[in-house]
Amino acid sequence: MTIEKMLYAGERDGAFDIVAAWTNFTIRHMTSLARFSVGRILLHLLAMLGDRCVRFHVAGTIRELPWVAAAPALLIRARIRLIGALVLYLARPLKHSSPEPSADPQSLATVLNRGDVLLSHANTRAAALIKCITRSPWSHVSMYVGPLEDGPDPLCIVEADIAAGVRSIRLSELNALQVRVLRPIGLNDLDRSRLADWVVSRIGSEYDLTHAWGLGRNLFRVPLPTRFRSRPSTIAYSATRFICCSLLAHAFALVGYPILPEQMRVSLTAPVDHSNLIPGDFERASVFEVVGPINNIL
Repeated sequence: MTIEKMLYAGERDGAFDIVAAWTNFTIRHMTSLARFSVGRILLHLLAMLGDRCVRFHVAGTIRELPWVAAAPALLIRARIRLIGALVLYLARPLKHSSPEPSADPQSLATVLNRGDVLLSHANTRAAALIKCITRSPWSHVSMYVGPLEDGPDPLCIVEADIAAGVRSIRLSELNALQVRVLRPIGLNDLDRSRLADWVVSRIGSEYDLTHAWGLGRNLFRVPLPTRFRSRPSTIAYSATRFICCSLLAHAFALVGYPILPEQMRVSLTAPVDHSNLIPGDFERASVFEVVGPINNIL
């Protein structure tokens, strides 16, 4: 704010009279103070003692303190960096573990059809945490969508990765200690194509950390006040963020194959809520048949 605008506002709102009453300052004194940032802050603070226009003086004080105005942006930036560091930490492999050989890509290639679901468990901190929370042998779920390029080892699997978001990987990049292949029952080629095409179209979407946090909180049964509880999640075809389970749940809902959490299959009155899906729910779903293990696929 310029000196002229501040002086005009002070005279209009009677702020000068308030400051004068507290300090015996004259207009000349106040004009001199208003030439400096510290002086303008002092005038705003003095005027607030008896002025009703508190917002005006608070805004004026903040304008003279750029670091205060920048604080929200700095906090958001710090939060993003903290979350990024946590994600990278969880994506790292466990050092003390000595993993067995992963599933053989050639063996997998002979059994996979487009639209098949792959349950897996990897040697990462995130995988160990998910197994502990869900009490399931599976920590991840992905979909085989068929070759997306030419070559002996093409991109052919789509997954929602905690660090990279929704991406396509090769069979050789699956990096799983255990793999189980599930095939949807009764789907024709058209439905399989719709499944795979929709999942492929979501490549590049972000990982939904908010969903993952809410799922973990629900599984731990952490009590929260009603106003902080998330509402039941329904399938939204315009969704732009996913975890591994929600990505596939959206795809199967598109072809009329809803994948439901375990508690919803035993309670017909429970509200539809796909936000509580975990990888183990795919193995227990009646709409799939197991076509693995084969060889070293467990």
